[in-house]
Amino acid sequence: MRSSCRVTLAFLLTGVLIGTAVAQPLQYRVSLAEEGTHYTLNGSTPFNFNNSILPQAHWGNVATSNVFLASGVLSTSIGFTTTTDNLQKPQDNFAVHELALDIPLGDTFDLLLGKKILKWGTGYAFNPTGVVEPQRSPSDPTDRLNQNDGRNLASLTAFLGKSSLTVVYLNDAEYAHSALRWGDNEIAFRGYTFIEGFDVTLVGHYQEGQRLEIGANSSYVIGENLELHGEYLGKKGSSALYHPIITTDDPDQFYGSYPYQPLLADSREIFSKILLGGQFTFDNGMNLALEFYHNSEGLNLQQWQRWMNFVRFHDAIQRGTISLPAGLVASSRINLLWSLLTLSPRGAMRDYLFARLAHTIDSWGGEALCFMNAEDRSLVVIPTITYKPTASLSVYLRCTFYTGASGSEFGSLFTANAITLGLGVQL
Repeated sequence: MRSSCRVTLAFLLTGVLIGTAVAQPLQYRVSLAEEGTHYTLNGSTPFNFNNSILPQAHWGNVATSNVFLASGVLSTSIGFTTTTDNLQKPQDNFAVHELALDIPLGDTFDLLLGKKILKWGTGYAFNPTGVVEPQRSPSDPTDRLNQNDGRNLASLTAFLGKSSLTVVYLNDAEYAHSALRWGDNEIAFRGYTFIEGFDVTLVGHYQEGQRLEIGANSSYVIGENLELHGEYLGKKGSSALYHPIITTDDPDQFYGSYPYQPLLADSREIFSKILLGGQFTFDNGMNLALEFYHNSEGLNLQQWQRWMNFVRFHDAIQRGTISLPAGLVASSRINLLWSLLTLSPRGAMRDYLFARLAHTIDSWGGEALCFMNAEDRSLVVIPTITYKPTASLSVYLRCTFYTGASGSEFGSLFTANAITLGLGVQL
């Protein structure tokens, strides 16, 4: 639960917004969603023997409500979420996703202050140049439950014809436990222009204690059916944290303290994130989106195998196939838990493919997402069927299947498949 002070502040500011609406038109949007999910756990995963290392739920339910309000220069998005599953009591959360002032300064400048979700990337499932926005998850690229949070920022944009230049200061400061915790200072810039049909953007980003990142993105529309886009982000050296086991072929090791380190901090190598993609809409309305994503900060096949051998070693200890004193078994459990930090919802390795096929006929809609590790060929496949009896009401069935060879990324995860039944309301 967020701090009660923050909740009170959010309500007060929302009240100010509603009061302002007396003199200015009020825009609003309300979304409600209820999802119930049944999970089939992966009994062969080396990460979670007997579902005891990091217990996973067999079923869960999430209910969300999100309200967007805007009046004049002030806008806010607030959300309420209740989650429950077979492992814990219901958990309630209130969040202010956005709360910002967008103030025009004449015809040339625009000032943005507050908490806001900025969108700088062009990709659908990946957004490497979205350096100031929430990083998308390929299994849920549209944030269907409106859970993404904005950033605390001050932004100034200058408009010059078809071009613009934006400079942003960010700090994830937070008021909690009767104290203000100041975050790391960040600064980013975005230069945009439109040239011969191309949207072209240059971006830069620096966060205190991290590396300077420079990149660019572009999109281009051909006719009425085809859109192409690409993104590049690069930096010298890497501040990413890696488990040191990826540097050795000896997996039978114990670490007595948190092991992750910035192993490549002093490297002079240029680390790149590259996205190439496009969307094509067929004459019958069916839409196909394809993307390739490369992240040179991810693990290569050899590093992944070294890490997996380490995981298998500690999994064998937990299963009792390697007999050790009780103290070492407990230490092994901690080592296994630490090692799981290598995993990521955006993939832990270097190369990925994404595909989305969607089509709507009258009140029925279908969508299929496929997220593939291009190096080990493991897959996440997510088909969804949606029925909309009215413009504001939707009912959907969403299935998630994880598949791959033993030791592959998606074939080794905690869950084998999941079935979700959801209900959504948009007002």
